[in-house]
Order: sequence, then structure tokens, then C-alpha cells
Amino acid sequence: MIDFALVGLPRSGTTWFANWLTTDRSLCLHDPFAQGLPDSWPKDDRRRGISCTLAYLIPGWLERVGCPVAVIERDPSECQESAEKLQFPTEVHAPNDACMTLRKSLDLTDGRRWQYTDIWNEEKARDLWAFLLPEIPFDAIRYRELRRMQVQPYMPGWSMKQGVLETMMG
Repeated sequence: MIDFALVGLPRSGTTWFANWLTTDRSLCLHDPFAQGLPDSWPKDDRRRGISCTLAYLIPGWLERVGCPVAVIERDPSECQESAEKLQFPTEVHAPNDACMTLRKSLDLTDGRRWQYTDIWNEEKARDLWAFLLPEIPFDAIRYRELRRMQVQPYMPGWSMKQGVLETMMG
């Protein structure tokens, strides 16, 4: 199904990670549960993973998949502030109480943890890369170029397919 997973609260760099973790040998889908069930996700011959703000809300799914899971931790209030700065629609980001609920679910997720600020530290980024994609060499030049960029979803093109999470949660 998938070979690796990275999860975090909304506005924890998951779009940036999906870009960084996609190479000629790997495909990292960003928030694929927003678009459909796992059997509908794009696939090819590359190692496939997800960078997701939703997977940890589906009880037991990550454990059943059995792949390496990286958890990106970021203060919920920073996530909220970031979402508000970008004027994300309310259905995309969680109000403060909901954000704390998301944080509680993320705290229960079994996986190796990194801080959001670790994205910008090359040594820690190398460690994260080796954890998720050990057979693919770390590309320092690409990492350094992407580190200088802000990568985020194109909000007019982003939507949440209704019923997907409910189906997965049973």
C-alpha cells in the first residue's frame, strides 16, 4: 500500500515534505485521504508514501500499514496562526479547540518524532530522510534549494472529498 508516512498537524510543513520526499525513485502524496480511499491513490514503480494531516485520525490505519512513520510536531497555536495568516478557509484549518483535539490524536500516534524546526537543520533532515527513504541517497543540493522555498497547497484547487474519512474510520 505505502512504503513510508509522515504525519503532522495542518500547517506543519506537510506540503513541503511531500515535495521534498518526491524524487525519481519515490512518490510522496500530500493529504491523499482528502481525495479518496487508498486504492484510488496514484501509483507507479516508485516507493510510495504520504505526507498527511489526516492519517493519524484513522484509528489503527498506520499500524496496519506497517511502514516507517515520522511525526512532525509543531505547536498548535503556531499552526493556527499560520492558517489564519494565509486566510485558509475554515474547513481547511481547525479552530483552537479542534486544533487541540488534533494534537491529542497526533500525540497518540506511534512513530519517530521530529520538530517542525528540524526541517531547516540539514543534519536532522538527513536523519529524517534516512528513516523514511534509506535506500535513496540524500540530495543535499535539492534539499538546500527547497529549504529556501515556501511550499503550500494551491487553496482554490484543494478540496476534501466528502465521506472518505468517515469510511476509513468505520
